[in-house]
Amino acid sequence: MGIRKKRDTSYSMTQKLLKKLGEGRVVEYWTKYGMYKASELLSIEMQEYVSPYVLRYMSNKYNWKREVNKLSAIYKGVRAGTVPATYYKHLIFPVEEIKNELNNISR
Repeated sequence: MGIRKKRDTSYSMTQKLLKKLGEGRVVEYWTKYGMYKASELLSIEMQEYVSPYVLRYMSNKYNWKREVNKLSAIYKGVRAGTVPATYYKHLIFPVEEIKNELNNISR
């Protein structure tokens, strides 16, 4: 097979975010506000629509991690044992608290 043609991805929102704001700033927004609210705030700052799914793609590609919001349905589901925490690779769950919950349930 022949050599693949090099694609120009400079037009992509991922590249625009990295070039204008830098990865650190984007991670900061994502960590603090989550995917949806961060995309709204980044859209205002960039003066161009930023899809929340761009942030999802970037978090998967660059393996970003953040603390789970204790008020979220995801956290409540993991705490109740209905959803495994391993399903959410990008979220950090407080391990001791979940273990204590599981120990209290099993007694």
